[in-house]
Amino acid sequence: MRVLTACLLAIPLPTFAAISSVPAWLLWWPLALVVVILLLLWRIRVLQQQLRQRVPLTEPEHALLHDEISGYPNKELLRRQLKPVLQQSEGKRFALVLFKVTQFEQINEALGYQNSNLLLMQLAHRINEQLHQHEELLCLEWREQKAIRLCHLGGVAFMAWVDITTKPYLAEQLAKQVEDSVTQPLVLQSSAMSYQLVSGIACFPEHGSQLNELMDRAYLALQHHRCQAPDNAVFDPSLLNYTDGKLRLMAELRQGIEQNQLLLYVQPQIELKQRQLLAFEVLVRWQHPRLGLLSPEDFLETAEELGVIYSLTEWVLQHAVASLAALKREFPAMKLAVNLSSKDLLQDELVDYLQALLLEYQVKPASLVLELTERVLTDDPVRALTMLQRLKNLGVELVLDDFGTGFSSLFYLRQLPISHVKIDCSFINDLHKSDTHIAIAGAIIDIARNLGLGVVAEGIEEELVEQKLVRMGCTRGQGFYYSRPFELAGLEPWLRQWHHSSGQAGPLSPE
Repeated sequence: MRVLTACLLAIPLPTFAAISSVPAWLLWWPLALVVVILLLLWRIRVLQQQLRQRVPLTEPEHALLHDEISGYPNKELLRRQLKPVLQQSEGKRFALVLFKVTQFEQINEALGYQNSNLLLMQLAHRINEQLHQHEELLCLEWREQKAIRLCHLGGVAFMAWVDITTKPYLAEQLAKQVEDSVTQPLVLQSSAMSYQLVSGIACFPEHGSQLNELMDRAYLALQHHRCQAPDNAVFDPSLLNYTDGKLRLMAELRQGIEQNQLLLYVQPQIELKQRQLLAFEVLVRWQHPRLGLLSPEDFLETAEELGVIYSLTEWVLQHAVASLAALKREFPAMKLAVNLSSKDLLQDELVDYLQALLLEYQVKPASLVLELTERVLTDDPVRALTMLQRLKNLGVELVLDDFGTGFSSLFYLRQLPISHVKIDCSFINDLHKSDTHIAIAGAIIDIARNLGLGVVAEGIEEELVEQKLVRMGCTRGQGFYYSRPFELAGLEPWLRQWHHSSGQAGPLSPE
């Protein structure tokens, strides 16, 4: 370059007289020559970089920089290629796109690790086919005249680096393109194996300046995209409030729903004066393969926060209605009560789904009781009231659960198409020991009776509490005093034992 500059300076400049005597286009040839030479030098430099990438690595070097299963560049090779990119990143924006295969454990179990590794190789090739023609993605190496732009992080995770300086939404577009286009079943040994691919995106520099930091943020975005936001795979700072453990648990819950890891337990509801059996409340448990048996307190709140609750509710409704169908011949007056989340009422398809279930299993709507918390009155009262009226029109019974723990308006309460309210167990457990609890429970019972509603007290554990509730006008009860929750599969033996011990004429009261 220095020699070129010296040569150009040595070219004698024409005099004014000479300039006036030559065509105008000849005056620009030195500048044009400089531009052409600079372009050639730039192209030579690019070719040199590509040649360096194509120089065969020694076997130890290749093993260090490539994944042993797929043969694709690994994180170390990506880190090396990123170093000069980030050194010249001023004024530029980049995106790290993380891809992860879900449900791959089933493929491992079905085919064994050796065959599933072959599928991973096919999958890596599919993803790279979608990426290699985009110049905005960082090229990690060249193979057979084709750019390799995919990094294999190991296991079922892959990554790509995108320059989004001039195309701010390119990363989202590519992620959606890959998710939609590479999830066709993979074929091995004449078998088609299905899988899912989910993505997460973190941007440089706003979401982080270090590779590991960006990877962590992209993983949070991926989990959130999978669990709650199917249309958004980009990291948001609010996701830092969700721990990695919570996001992982919800991803496992989705898988648990699909694999029927959930169990239904039931607890009876009793008519207090005559000790007649009225219904059973359905309670869900999760037989987690790693954590053991989980109670609702371990996962329901997080499921509601992260948008998994409706999938869970659909599973519970389907199995509850199927159980009613199986029991209706021997116990025609059987009723099951299922809890709904306030978020469930925001799902427009809920009523249609429930109606289809009742029709499929030939179950009378009146056999199903839906219990809802007071939050239905605060999240979106107008929409909730509309949905509740549709459910009421369907013929199911509606009960307001945990009454007294929220801040519901009596104006809205009066409009709810419910038949009963349930007094929260926090007011019932020590009813015979606390004047405050007696006053609150009494007020709830009076309000309900004035509105023409029945009252269910949950959490009854002693006979003294039962007797006091009867004197206060409560009609129904539920709690350990009558039975602890037990598996739905044991319902028939429990009913026979109850009938024998209570001496009732029938297993359930038809009311």
